[in-house]
Parts: sequence; C-alpha cells; structure tokens
Amino acid sequence: MSKNQLTTVKEKTLNNVQNRIAQLQQGGFKLPQNYSAENALQSAWLILQDVQTRDKKPALEACSQNTIAMSLFKMVQLGLNPAKNQCYFIPYGNDLVCMPSYFGEVMIAKRVGLQDVKANLIMEGDDFNYKIEADGRKIITEHKQSFSNLGKKIIGAYCVITLPDGAQDADIMTIEEIKQSWNQGATKGSSPAHKNFEGEMAKKTVTNRAVKVFINSSDDAKLFEGLLNETPAEVHVNNQIQENANKNEIGFDNEDYEEAEHEEIDQEAENERLYAEAMAEEAGSTNSKGPGF
Repeated sequence: MSKNQLTTVKEKTLNNVQNRIAQLQQGGFKLPQNYSAENALQSAWLILQDVQTRDKKPALEACSQNTIAMSLFKMVQLGLNPAKNQCYFIPYGNDLVCMPSYFGEVMIAKRVGLQDVKANLIMEGDDFNYKIEADGRKIITEHKQSFSNLGKKIIGAYCVITLPDGAQDADIMTIEEIKQSWNQGATKGSSPAHKNFEGEMAKKTVTNRAVKVFINSSDDAKLFEGLLNETPAEVHVNNQIQENANKNEIGFDNEDYEEAEHEEIDQEAENERLYAEAMAEEAGSTNSKGPGF
C-alpha cells in the first residue's frame, strides 16, 4: 500500500469512526472527561501501521476495513488510548480486534466509579489470610511475602477494589480456579501468553472477575456489556454474523478500499505488550473460542 493510498484509507476510516461517535453524542453518548478521541485515533493509526498478522502481512492490508473501523470505534467507545498501553490491536483472520489490556480494564473500572483496583499474586510460602464481612465482602487481613518467595510457584491471586464509598472488597482465586478459567479457551491455557507470563495473566484474570460485577451493575453497564470479555475468536464470529446479516448495521461505510490502497514504559507495561503479541500469534493459529482469560 503506497503512502497516498494509506492516507486515503486513513482519512476515510477515521472519518467514519468520528462521524459515528458524533451521531452517538447527539443521542446523549458522552466520552470520558479529558479523553481526546482524535488523539487516541491518531495514536492508534500510527500503531496500526506496525501491526502484522501471524504471517507477517500488514494488518491494514490483511484485515477488512469494516473491522478496522469497528476496532477503532470500540477503542473510543471504551475511552482507551493505545499509546498508554490501555488496549492492543490483534489481527484474527481477516478481522482486527481491539482488546483492552489490564491497564485498560482498570481504567474502565475507575471511570464507572471504583476508586482503585490492585491485583497481587499469592506465592507458595506466603502468609495470606482474609475474612468475610457480614455483607459478604472479602477483606484481606494479612499478606506477608518475603523476597525469597518471589519466583516461587503461584498458588493464587487476588484483586482488591476500592468502592465509591471507600469500602474495599476482594476477589480471591486459587491457581486451580484461574487455570480452569483459562481452560475455557481454545488453547486450554497453554498459549505462549499463558506459559511465558503466567503471573500477569493470573492478575488479569482475577482483575477481570473482580471488576466485572461492579461494571455490569453500574449505570453505564450497557456501554460496556460484552466488550471486556470477548475473545478474538468471538469477535471474529460476531463480525461474520453481523456482516452476513446486514453490512450497514453499525453505521460504518463498508465501501471497498482495496483500490485506495514513547515515553519509556515500565516492566509491567512491557509484559503487557509482550503477551499481547503472544496472544496475537496465538489468535492466528486458533479457530474456536480463543485464548481464554
């Protein structure tokens, strides 16, 4: 794709997304405060130019223009910025999928009212205790972890959320529960992402479960419904159903475009990026439910 063709595709795609957002705003849709959709879209487009499929084809050429627009729309709808590692773009077949990262999920949870979200791993040898309050909330009463325990076997993970009123609640999962969750995916938890970044994936899993109930019970539940937990394969299937049923359903222009041819990040952010790449590689080799989180 030449420079001129890329510019043409960019203008049409970004205009479609911006026009769709403008239509929704007229109907009462509100973007998060201090969130610039234009800046996020520009950052996303720069990143997309380097995204490749499993067989090293540019995603902007290999993926359908409709799903590229849909992935950008989802990014803006959730108020995420890829330049801050809040989401990643993963090619899956001829679909492009926007997947919120751990940071993105925490950001979304805070925007719907949570004051804070923190996840930690429980290692073999840790002193860990909790209590259950009368209202059913779980409170971590003790977690002592010596330096020598770092790198030992992971036996569980927990996520503490601070509610709008300042009260805290914790979701706790054993490693068996976490792996059972992973087992729902096509790779049964044996993907490069799960093998190489077990700790990060475990924290992502327990965080996702902890914030899900709060998000789904918030006033903005409909906004986030189904968006946080979709795997690349599920998005792919939904896209195919949608396109076969009604290609204009979401309001994007489906014209064929084929002729139109950082700052330093911390180690946790780097881990997010690396296992996002692993998930992208995995997505190219799976064809059922996806990796599972």
